[in-house]
This record gives sequence, C-alpha cells and structure tokens, in this order.
Amino acid sequence: MEKRPHFKATLTYLSTEDGGIVTPVSSGFRAIIRFPYDNRELIVNQTFLETDIVFPGDTVIADMFLLDAKETLEKIYTALGYDLLIQSNIIANGVVTHIYRMNDNNI
Repeated sequence: MEKRPHFKATLTYLSTEDGGIVTPVSSGFRAIIRFPYDNRELIVNQTFLETDIVFPGDTVIADMFLLDAKETLEKIYTALGYDLLIQSNIIANGVVTHIYRMNDNNI
C-alpha cells in the first residue's frame, strides 16, 4: 500500500553553525516533528519535491508523512509552523503550505 503525504511544507534547515545538520540529507529522511500546540513528538518522513539532497542552510519544499498521527492530523492547518528535531536538537523550521485530502488528485 502506497503511503500518501499528509501535507506539503516549506522547510528551512538550520546551518551547521546554528546547530543544524552537519551533512546533507536525502529525500526520504526521517526526523522528529514537534508542533507548537503541544510537546508531543512524532516521526515524519520527508520527500523533497525539487531536489534529492538538502544541505545545511537550504530551504526546500517537501511532502510530509506523519507516522501514528491520527489525532494530530485534525489539528494541522495551513500556515502552521513547526520544528524538526534530531535527538532533541532543532535542525529545521517548517511551515505547512497545503493539507492533502483523500480526494486530492496530486497525491
């Protein structure tokens, strides 16, 4: 069964100097996502849309798939900001730009 993304987002990865990633990451990269309305941390799979590799300091557009996030999906909305983390360190900031619905043709 194909996993469809839950939302599209613009992601800005922090530079290495600002505490971000040290090495590039590729499409399919998994990280922890934390939304501002609670401290719950979820796993998110990112599929980069315009590139296959992201370097520290880059801004990209990605489709995001949340794992075990049924309750969270009801709270997500366009323009919602969030943080991406690895081992409790913020590596990127994101903003939801589109919520995919089951009847969207472009997923």
